[in-house]
Amino acid sequence: MKTFLSLASIVLSASFVGPFANAQHYTQVNLVANVSGVAPVTDPHLVNPWGLSRTSGSPWWISDNGTGLSTLYNGAGAITPLVVTIPKANPNSKTFPTGTPTGTIANSSPTDFVLAPGAAAAFLFSTLDGTISGWNPNVGVAAGGAPGSSTNAVIVVKTTDGSSYTGLTSALINGNRYLYAANFNKGTVDVYNSAFQRVTLRPNRDGDRDDENNRAFTDDRLPRNFVPFNVQAIGNDIVVTFVLHQEGKPLETDGPGLGYVDIFSSDGQLLQRLEHGDWLNAPWGVALAPLDFGIFSHDLLVGQFAGAGSSEGSGTIAAYDLATGKFIGLVQDASGKPLSINGLWALSPGNSAAPGSYDPAATPAAELYFSAGPDKGTGGLFGYLKPVATELTVGNDQ
Repeated sequence: MKTFLSLASIVLSASFVGPFANAQHYTQVNLVANVSGVAPVTDPHLVNPWGLSRTSGSPWWISDNGTGLSTLYNGAGAITPLVVTIPKANPNSKTFPTGTPTGTIANSSPTDFVLAPGAAAAFLFSTLDGTISGWNPNVGVAAGGAPGSSTNAVIVVKTTDGSSYTGLTSALINGNRYLYAANFNKGTVDVYNSAFQRVTLRPNRDGDRDDENNRAFTDDRLPRNFVPFNVQAIGNDIVVTFVLHQEGKPLETDGPGLGYVDIFSSDGQLLQRLEHGDWLNAPWGVALAPLDFGIFSHDLLVGQFAGAGSSEGSGTIAAYDLATGKFIGLVQDASGKPLSINGLWALSPGNSAAPGSYDPAATPAAELYFSAGPDKGTGGLFGYLKPVATELTVGNDQ
C-alpha cells in the first residue's frame, strides 16, 4: 500500500530460482530518484510511484502516490515539465493530505471516457481513496490559463462506501471499452463502462452455477481473505493479482506464498491460474516481457511488492510461461542472485534507445521499466532492467 517499505535487500533462496538459473542475467539502470546520488536525474515529486502508463508516442506518466501527482519522463529519464495534480476524494480529508494515485492507463480513443464535450481523457488514474480521475489538456484549466494548459486531473468516479482502488486497467467487451479497478477494501474488481457508469458483469460460464455464484473475477479455489491487489490487461485478458487482507488490518499481509495470480477474460471468466509457490509475495506489477529480453522474452513477469521489505521474496520478479501458467524462474542480477528492487511496484516494457518514448517497428522494446517506492514509501525510483548483452543468444526475440 502507501507507506510501509524497507531498504533491506532480501535474497530469495536458490530453490526458487528455477530451471534457467544460469541462463541469463539482468542489469538494473536507475533513471530518476527523489533524492540525489541514486540516479542521474533527481525529482523530489517522485515519491512512492505506483503505476506507469504511456502511449507509443508519449513520455512515461507515473502515479506519484506520495505527492498526489503524475510526473512525466522520457525513455532516458529526462523530465517533461508537465506535472499533473490528482485530486483527493474529500478536499477536507486529513487521512489523505494529497491525492493518492495508484494505477494509471493511457486512452487513445476520442469517444471513450469523455470528460467534457470533445475532450476524452488522455490518461486515467485510480486512487487509494476510491476515485478514478481523468486528464485532458483542455479540462480543468486554471482561471486565466491558456487552452491546453491544464495541470489538473478531474474526478469522474467517486465511491462513498470505503472502496480503495489499488490498480486500474482497460479492455474490450464486444467492441466496447471498459475500465477495471482492483478494489482492495471490498475484495472485488469494479467495472465501469466508457461513460464511467458502474456495470455488473455475468461471465458466460459453462456448468450449473446459479446467478448468485456466477460473479465476475472470482476464483473458488482462492483461500479466504485473498482480495484483488492489481489488474493488468495482457492482450484483451485481465491478469488479477491477489493478496491476503486480514480482517481489521488496513494493509495487505506479506510473506512467502501470500499471493495468487489468475487470468480472466474481459467479462470476468476465469481462464487460468498461474502456478502458486513461495516466490509469490504480495504480487502487484504485471507485464509481458519485451521481445528481446533474453531467456524470459515473451514470458509473463510478475513483481513482488511485499511492503514490509524484510520478508523473503520482497522486490523480486517471477517469470511464467503464459501458455501453461507454469513458473519458470526469477529474474537474476549480474551476480546470479534473484534481482530485488525494494518497494517494487509497476513493470512495463519500453525502449530507452528510441526517440522520446516511441516504439518504431525497427526498434522493438528491449527493456523492462519499473517504478518503486523504497524506504517505507518515502522514496521514489524509476528505471529499467536490461539483459546482459554478452549473454544474449540468437533467437531470443523469436
